Amino acid sequence: MAFRIAIAALGIALFAAPARATDTKAEIDFVTRASNANLFAIAESRLALDHATDPRLTAFARRMIDEHETTEAALGPAASGSGVTVPMTLDPDHQARVAMLRATFGAPFDKAYVADQAENHSNALTLYADYMLLGEDAGLKAFATTMIPVAEAQFKAAQALSAE
Repeated sequence: MAFRIAIAALGIALFAAPARATDTKAEIDFVTRASNANLFAIAESRLALDHATDPRLTAFARRMIDEHETTEAALGPAASGSGVTVPMTLDPDHQARVAMLRATFGAPFDKAYVADQAENHSNALTLYADYMLLGEDAGLKAFATTMIPVAEAQFKAAQALSAE
C-alpha cells in the first residue's frame, strides 16, 4: 500500500513539474524584460548627463536614473516569491544600443536618446499592463500594477520632449 502511495505521489510530482516550469517561464520573461527596461533607461540616462545639449534632457535623465534605480530595487523583492532572479546586466541588444549612443554627440544624441526612451517606456508600459492582466505571480502582478502609472508618466514625459 505504501508503495502505491509513493508511486502515485511520484506520478503527481512528475506531472506537475512541467506545468510549473511553464509557469516560471512567464515570470522569468517578465522579470528579465522589466529589469532590462530599467537598466537601459539608467545606462542611457547616465550618458545623457554628459552628452545631451538640451538642459531639459539632463533634467529628464536625472529623473530617469532616480526613478529606475528605485524601480529596479523594488523588482527584486517582487520577484523573490516567484523564485526568479533579477538580471544584473543588460542583455546584448540593449548593450549594443547603449554603445551606439555612447559614440553620438550633440543634436543627434538628443534625438536618439529621446526616441530610445519613448520606445523603452512604451514597451515597459505594455509589459506591465500585460502582466497585470495575464500574469500569475501575485507579487509580480502587484509590482506591475504599481508600475503602470509610473511608466505612463515616463512615457508621456519622453513623448513631450520628442515633440519639442
